[in-house]
Amino acid sequence: MSNKIIRTRYAPSPTGLFHIGGARTALFNYLFAKVNNGIFIVRIEDTDIERNVENGTESQLNNLKWLKIFPDESPINPGMYGPYVQSEKLDRYKALANQLLESKKAYRCFCTPEELNKHREECKEKGLPPKYNKKCLHLTEEEIQKKLEQGIPYSIRLNLTENKTYAWNDLIRGEISFNTDSMTDPVILKSNGIAMYNFAVVIDDHDMEITHVLRGEEHISNTPYQLAIKEALGFQNDDIQYGHLSIIVDETGKKLSKRNLELKQFIEDYRNMGFPESAITNFLCLLGWSRPDNKEIFSLLEATKDFDIKHVSPSPTFFDFNKMLWVSSQHIKAMDDKKYLSFVDEFVSCAIPRFLEMRTECLLLFKNQISYAKELDGLITELLEEKPITRKEIVESGLFTSKELIKVIDKFSRDLNKLDQWEPDAIQEVIKSNQKDSPLKGKDFFMPIRFASTFKTHGPELFRTIYILGKKRSLENLNSVLSEIKRWEYEG
Repeated sequence: MSNKIIRTRYAPSPTGLFHIGGARTALFNYLFAKVNNGIFIVRIEDTDIERNVENGTESQLNNLKWLKIFPDESPINPGMYGPYVQSEKLDRYKALANQLLESKKAYRCFCTPEELNKHREECKEKGLPPKYNKKCLHLTEEEIQKKLEQGIPYSIRLNLTENKTYAWNDLIRGEISFNTDSMTDPVILKSNGIAMYNFAVVIDDHDMEITHVLRGEEHISNTPYQLAIKEALGFQNDDIQYGHLSIIVDETGKKLSKRNLELKQFIEDYRNMGFPESAITNFLCLLGWSRPDNKEIFSLLEATKDFDIKHVSPSPTFFDFNKMLWVSSQHIKAMDDKKYLSFVDEFVSCAIPRFLEMRTECLLLFKNQISYAKELDGLITELLEEKPITRKEIVESGLFTSKELIKVIDKFSRDLNKLDQWEPDAIQEVIKSNQKDSPLKGKDFFMPIRFASTFKTHGPELFRTIYILGKKRSLENLNSVLSEIKRWEYEG
């Protein structure tokens, strides 16, 4: 095993869009392969025909590419171990299922869905596990032949040995074992000739020489069945190591459910909102893996060098959307201006004339304020839309309680008006000199000045904001607030 090239795989079903959980599974398999100089494979498990959705495969492959998780082998760049799509291997699965039939390691099951459901309910009523009762295992050759001649459909089941233990040393959870007394003879080939998941997976992992499988916690119960199938097929030398990742939970502690529409759970959602792909992979890394240095902001390249399966936790991991916003904001701040402008460009549709005049300056103004690019339209519109201030808004700001403010705002307005060159540096100098001369200090000076200039209590750098608003608009804002305060004081 130590001399083998490590080969991991991500094997999605095209039954929906690319989910956060699937993306993490793909990422961790990719990182494990890369940190060990191994091979990362993507194959498509599309045999659940009824549940497959249109463009499901394309969503998986396109979004992996967007995340810069590039497989070494896949349906679009196959290697020597294909096919990489299960529906292209149906004959292979059938042949091996029939081989197990011939060696008496499997048997035909003619039971109807109604019979199986009835038996399941009877087990439930008796408090027993809903195991298949091996009824068809005991059919004679004559009975089997008669049913075949009658054209009665059948599935193929693996015959599990009773009271046998299947165990593995999980890469994340340690020793795990199951006894066949708690298992049922699994169907390996359905009556329509389509291989069942556990059967096809074992064959694919063998054919592709997979060495390590990292997947979700929900697959723990599949592993003993896969070990049993592997044994029956004579694949014991496939010393695959399994690791089962923690479940991802929402704010209530429940496993992420696609029915929870309040939480965006698909990579496509975040891509369309304008999250950088580097932020998504960074955040996905934090869903279960912690670095020894506790560093939380890092690149995918760094992760490919530092990933350590020993630091992947089996405990449930919380999908913290606010944390995701923070991670994304850090990646946006780290971009140089040219990359940032190129990144956000496609997400901005604001048509306010002042924005069109100063597009670059406006976009850069909010670079340190956003977590995703789609926020920009709202922030720009909020800043630039011309809307008169009301006395109610001034009062509710709670900023204009000092009688000194009339003089402070008046002086600031006059000094701005004196500027011959309307440039950010000149505006910044006016703010600094007014602050120095003002009897009000710190936020008692800055917040009223910001509100009077922009009608906002918070925002990006004030001198740049005033510059973008323009001289005429800034002075109008200051004078309207000043007039309202004077009128208010006069009436009071």
